Amino acid sequence: MGNHYCFVCGPDNPRGLHVQFTRKGQYGATARFFVEKEMAGWPTIQHGGITSTLLDEACAYVPTYMDKITVTAELNVLFKSPVRVGETLVIEAEPLRITRKLILVHATLHNEEGELKAEATAKMMVLSDDQRHQMGMGPEVMNLLSTEQPS
Repeated sequence: MGNHYCFVCGPDNPRGLHVQFTRKGQYGATARFFVEKEMAGWPTIQHGGITSTLLDEACAYVPTYMDKITVTAELNVLFKSPVRVGETLVIEAEPLRITRKLILVHATLHNEEGELKAEATAKMMVLSDDQRHQMGMGPEVMNLLSTEQPS
């Protein structure tokens, strides 16, 4: 949040992915991502860690659209089909359940043809003021919700 060096969405990170998420509906998030050869694990296949990272970031955007500061408490990823270098991906996330302390989010990653490549569920833990302070996030973090992207 407010971190322009976020590995996934930070525009100032020279080694970052530079993914630009937008709101979909009330709290959903969506983005597109082109798989470069530098993202490969096995030849021609995107590294699973990059796939997981994209899904995690999508899940992080959902609480932000609710004006909540969260961290990922749990992330479960199901890999359905190899993500190929050269594909354009569509990443989407939406809330499944919202409580005071936890937001359950579902995210999917498809290619442009609509083939499901991976999906995830995440438990996003809402941070209290004390927890934010312990993590070095001052009160200014709350002011960034309406102007910045999560990181």
